[in-house]
Amino acid sequence: MAACLAGSASGPMGGAALTESVKPTGSRLVIYRVSALGFAIQPNYSVDRRVVGGSQPGGFVTCDLLPGRHEVAVSNLPLSTNLFGCGSEKVSVELRAGGTTYLSAEPQMGS
Repeated sequence: MAACLAGSASGPMGGAALTESVKPTGSRLVIYRVSALGFAIQPNYSVDRRVVGGSQPGGFVTCDLLPGRHEVAVSNLPLSTNLFGCGSEKVSVELRAGGTTYLSAEPQMGS
């Protein structure tokens, strides 16, 4: 079972959603979009084929998940765990118990 929230969803918001402690037996995934490029395009993020939130410019989605491997996807927004690298439309992440993993999503022009 995953608990996910967008920066505007009920529950912890803003800084609290990012700084609140992660349970030692759980893990947290934060997907953020800092670019306003393509602001009218806001596809949904999915984790393990379940929609968890939308990709709003300057926004983020926080998910508390079980540790282990998870598949994260979004259409037209390559994801990256490397600040300087290019991503793909799907990425597999290994979440560690008690830890937080951050993914950035950057809109791409064209197909």
